[in-house]
Amino acid sequence: MSAAKNTRLFPIFVRQGGSHTKYKAGYIDHEGHVVVEPIYDQAYPFREGLGSVRIRDLWASIDLDGTLAFQPISEFALVFVEGLSEFRFHGKHGVIDRDGNVVVSPRFRSVSHFSSGLACVADGSLYGFINNRGHEVLPPLFDDARPFSEGFAAVKLGGKWGYISAIGAQVIEPQFDCGNAMAGPFRQGLARVARDGKWGYINPAGEFVIQPQFDMALEFSEGFAEVEVGKRRGFVNTMGEKIVPISYLRTGRFSEGLAAVSIASGEAHHSISEACETGFINDVGEFVIAPQFICAGRFVGGLCLVETAKAIGYIERQGQFVWSSPWVEIGTLDPLHLYPPEQN
Repeated sequence: MSAAKNTRLFPIFVRQGGSHTKYKAGYIDHEGHVVVEPIYDQAYPFREGLGSVRIRDLWASIDLDGTLAFQPISEFALVFVEGLSEFRFHGKHGVIDRDGNVVVSPRFRSVSHFSSGLACVADGSLYGFINNRGHEVLPPLFDDARPFSEGFAAVKLGGKWGYISAIGAQVIEPQFDCGNAMAGPFRQGLARVARDGKWGYINPAGEFVIQPQFDMALEFSEGFAEVEVGKRRGFVNTMGEKIVPISYLRTGRFSEGLAAVSIASGEAHHSISEACETGFINDVGEFVIAPQFICAGRFVGGLCLVETAKAIGYIERQGQFVWSSPWVEIGTLDPLHLYPPEQN
């Protein structure tokens, strides 16, 4: 069994009664066997060997045996990165460890995930950074900020975005106007930023490697990034070459060599079955799983959560279901999409 399959279970959602909004959540293993019975009010994917479950109004974490690692403590889901997770209590945010011990008392407006031992915190209207013991490393002095990635953190000053190092030194001066969006984290040596209303990618020296030309651009994953022009999306490689035409209505980032794309035209559908227009392409843009899903997440540990007109379940890389159940409305199929890829 691979490390990826060995360190996670996969959340399932089982309808309760006739309503598609009422369900209970549990977990399966990578072969589709139910390991944790669907008894929880909600569940998040495993990360760093722990899954997050909601019991009434509070969230806790479970281990691979389905045992509660600690009692419900947080007002929103727990996602561990570097052994720590943000939690919320009485509307304030702090940090707990894998045993449920409070590392940083809940006193901030928000706390990001940790990267290289540092996390971004919002204290009032300004942003700063703390270390994994809760000590202030950089005081709240930024208009906005995002977590460190590959040694750099995007920060906003005077309406412009730039980047700092872990010691707070200005590495790339604030110069990018990203509108209502944010400058992206560095992934695979490149970060997405905007200039004059168009998005491109810079290197750690602040130089554009891929010139601003897109209406939107997202982070690189497995050598490819989603880009948008005229409300259509495709993929570019790290040299800016369009390896998948910018022709899809919706896309998802590459994971385990596959990416979800929708062939929808944007026209109204006459039936739910007509809306099953999402499939999976490989890294040369060829469909390897034909469009047949209403929506899809991304492959993690060899499985991907998908929805059809009648079912919600997990498929393996050939597109066959290993587990499915009548469709329920759970919201996003990839709640961890803003977190950095997990190293297995």
